[in-house]
Amino acid sequence: MIVANLRQYFHHPQVLAFSKNSRISHAEFWHMVCQRQAFLLAQDQTDYALWLEDSAEFLAWIFASTLAEKTVYLPPHRVKDLERQFQDQGIVFIEQDWSNKVVQTDTTAFNDERLAQDLEAHLESTNLIFYTSGSTGEAKHIPRSLAQLLAEVHTSAVQLKWQQPFCMLASVSHQHIYGLLFQLLLPLITGQAFYREQVVYPEYLEDIQQFIADQEVALDTTQDSIFDITAQRYTQYLVASPALLKRCIGEFRFAHATRIFSSGGLLDAEIRQHYPQTITEVLGSTETGGMATRDQDHAPWQAMADVEIRIDESQQLWIKTAHAYQQDWLATGDLAEVLPEGFRLLGRADRIVKLEEKRISLTAVEQAIDGLASVEMSKAFLIQQGNRTRLATVVALDQAGMQMLRKQGKLHVVQQLKAKLSDTLESIALPRQWRFVSQMPRNTQSKINMQQLHTLFETQHFPLELQPVQVDQHAHDDSAQSRYPHRVQYQLQFSPELICFQGHFSDLPIYPGVGQIAFLVEYIERHWTDFDFCTGFEQLKFQDIIRPYDVITLQLTRVQDKVSFQMIDQDEKKVASGRLKFALKHSG
Repeated sequence: MIVANLRQYFHHPQVLAFSKNSRISHAEFWHMVCQRQAFLLAQDQTDYALWLEDSAEFLAWIFASTLAEKTVYLPPHRVKDLERQFQDQGIVFIEQDWSNKVVQTDTTAFNDERLAQDLEAHLESTNLIFYTSGSTGEAKHIPRSLAQLLAEVHTSAVQLKWQQPFCMLASVSHQHIYGLLFQLLLPLITGQAFYREQVVYPEYLEDIQQFIADQEVALDTTQDSIFDITAQRYTQYLVASPALLKRCIGEFRFAHATRIFSSGGLLDAEIRQHYPQTITEVLGSTETGGMATRDQDHAPWQAMADVEIRIDESQQLWIKTAHAYQQDWLATGDLAEVLPEGFRLLGRADRIVKLEEKRISLTAVEQAIDGLASVEMSKAFLIQQGNRTRLATVVALDQAGMQMLRKQGKLHVVQQLKAKLSDTLESIALPRQWRFVSQMPRNTQSKINMQQLHTLFETQHFPLELQPVQVDQHAHDDSAQSRYPHRVQYQLQFSPELICFQGHFSDLPIYPGVGQIAFLVEYIERHWTDFDFCTGFEQLKFQDIIRPYDVITLQLTRVQDKVSFQMIDQDEKKVASGRLKFALKHSG
């Protein structure tokens, strides 16, 4: 059935992928797949890594690698350390400019019948390696097949109510399974369309939504339109994360979207009331795929049509579905109870820990802290310090809380919080180690970055001892043919525990310029791995100071072998700027 669904669109003229200045039809997409399949079949290499910003190219290489029996790793990001790991393992990155190599590939042998046969023969092959988000520790590698993924989107296409024709826009990455399923595969198997770029910034997202609406107006005025090949109006759907929806409250409503999908974490209660459209939450994981959905706060979760559920004696939720990475019953790690109209989540099974022979619920600790004034969110976990295991917490404070922290100091704030918590938590459940941030750092899938939270309590070594907390990060590529992003933007918070604050100065600690240059070089080499080393600086200006708990926006812009930077504080004042010059690898 899956191949039959795909085959009906081999010559479909309707738009599949589009941007502001391009469009690719379903028929053109399958031609792209055949070209890349032929190219890969001619290569001896068996293992590849795929990290591309162009969603159409990304999806074409996914299918081509499966048809060519190649193993493809789908990392959540592309940084220097990961490239080294892949190189050591003999894994080669598929590059954006490879598209220039495949356009001349002879695909005459790959007719409709041959392509359908190849799909039938290879879709079951387990050759896609996903990375979990690492939100609870080290990321795991999860093998999946295209057949499993397509089975899930087929169920979604039947079960969820879609207004056709529709187009998908996504603020989440297609490198993550949620983005791949909803942004790309769902339109592919239903003959619909998707926007071929991840739209990270809400301002740009609303701009793209208006662009689509303008294209449809053009259909009535006989003007040129991206969609004039079909002359149809599209219902817009937005594939988003809870973090984006929370961040945009009061500023953006994405009104052109008829429906918003949210996954990657639970949606905070009351967020829905700030948006005019239905928000459908999708409960799932890299291992299980989608498990259940709901459209209202506090409503029971409804299992997807092809998902069986059961609860064991410890109240852990188990599922069984053809689209999970294994076909037997699979433990989800969630505690739940079955209700007549669905099921309700009770927390995570792995959030019950033992400390000094006492069982402690980390969720209960967080709930107690989150209920205090000025606290927006907390994350509690165990850390190892020498031979002792301690309960630690990272607390995100609101603006008033951060002002109190700066004025009264960390020790006083911790004492106040502990005094209030002593009414609801026993002594053993009071955190012993505390760190404060203005907002939780998140990874590329918009999930809380637990690995970075753990590093706040570790003894740091260069260059980590110099690096602030990365609250947020975005990369933007102006050219679809570029291997590297043109611009990168970080939002950083400077923890008082950073080594650069120690002794500089005792009565007014500030972060020195030499420390800023050190972490700038590290960040730059992380993103632009063709740089060998920094050769010099130009027009360096340090215009203001950085103090503990300051939140700074760092913007990096590359032009050839130079990267310009500027740091802007929360009051929109420029803190530092300049240019760094680099030697290129293998140059001359």
